[in-house]
Amino acid sequence: MSLRPDNTKNDMSKRISSSSIYSNRGSLSTNLNQYLDFERDSSVATYELYPGTETDNYDFTVERHSPLLYNLFESTAYLIKGFFGAGILNVHVAYMFAGLWTSLVVTFVMGGIICRCMMLLVKSAHKMYVLLRVPRLTYADLVEAVVAIGPLKKLRNYSKTLRYFVDICLFVQMCGTCCIYEIIIATTLKKVLEAVSPSLSHQELHLRIYVMITMVPLIAVCLIRNMRYLAPFSLLADLFIGICMAIALYYGMSSTVPIRERPAWKNYGGLIRGSSIILYALSGITATLPVENNMERPKLFFIVLQYGMSVVLCLVTVTGFFGYWGFGENCQGPITVHMGVSEVFPLILQFKLILMLCVTFGVKFWVPFRLVWYYLGKLHNRDRKLWERIYMMFLIILITGITTLVPNLTSVMVFMGSFLFPLTAIIFPALIDSFAFWNEYQKERFRWKLTINIMSVMIAFTIVGSAFCLMFIKV
Repeated sequence: MSLRPDNTKNDMSKRISSSSIYSNRGSLSTNLNQYLDFERDSSVATYELYPGTETDNYDFTVERHSPLLYNLFESTAYLIKGFFGAGILNVHVAYMFAGLWTSLVVTFVMGGIICRCMMLLVKSAHKMYVLLRVPRLTYADLVEAVVAIGPLKKLRNYSKTLRYFVDICLFVQMCGTCCIYEIIIATTLKKVLEAVSPSLSHQELHLRIYVMITMVPLIAVCLIRNMRYLAPFSLLADLFIGICMAIALYYGMSSTVPIRERPAWKNYGGLIRGSSIILYALSGITATLPVENNMERPKLFFIVLQYGMSVVLCLVTVTGFFGYWGFGENCQGPITVHMGVSEVFPLILQFKLILMLCVTFGVKFWVPFRLVWYYLGKLHNRDRKLWERIYMMFLIILITGITTLVPNLTSVMVFMGSFLFPLTAIIFPALIDSFAFWNEYQKERFRWKLTINIMSVMIAFTIVGSAFCLMFIKV
């Protein structure tokens, strides 16, 4: 870095302090452009703090003006809720694919990688807050920011393109999660109706029929535009699903065989399929920045992550390990179908579970819809509420159409865990961190961090490549 006279440094510091572009009203694009202007005007090396910022620190926690910020307990609860979903309901099938003890090792390895990647996102976001003088960034914002002011100048012009690519990946990922929930609802509905009606049991209707039946109540739930009405029921739904999982595990463990009869390892193909489902179950990457953005003390996110990830790892491990031990090669997804419907009590629980899953679908659906509505809403200045509902219905019909084409829970989950989650949960966070701290990682004492990022990306590409090969070669 070249030296500058003190008077120039102080002058630049005054310009930054007095500039209004760093207020919360400034857009990300404006702040990025202003940062690049300062960079071009100064002789400071690429991607360093503005001259003078050593004495003009920006505290992004003070700029978060909201009376509803989360404390540490609430942040941990919301983070766990972000993890808790369809993946945990099917993780016992992953253990069946890969083998009991192999899956256990994979669970902790994947958990460590995901935990580190979530921490990388938050660390990179904290650096961008200070550099760009913004109090919050979404996942797509963060990608755009680190690329736009990153070390690869030739890539800077494509920061918007990469932002849109990340938005598309997140949109497809969340729509895929909605498809998985719809399959779970349809599977449970099929089991309940066939138990109640012998005639339906004899007809053996295809699961696709039940998927189309579920579309009607799901549209009704998703047309509720105000999340305040769904949020309390969502918490109740998660609690109820957890109870149903515990009951299903009880049924499984009531007739277990010696644990040595469960194979520790099966084959490489099973390892990839199992790893994909476990990655899906553990990936709460989309909840990382939303939780951090609404924390009272965001610099303590690592504490939230430690406690939250510990709970999630316990849930995934217990469900997968004891689920496979109990049900063996008869594992089906979701695990709640193992409760059975031969008695009245399990039948009532299955029926209530359908209602709870519909509410959960409505909450999950809100994320991809708001993401796409951010762009589509700009096209409609009039009758926005009407158009919003029209697009909601269209997206639900589209999700149902995709689910009808591939109504296989495990196949969809393996696809998601093999191709989408390696991108959003491992590759993108590693690249974001490498761009954000590029100058620091050039120093010899920090190069090991860059090496770990490269290794994480290689693991992710190994999963993607192996899954692609499995599509054509039976292993």
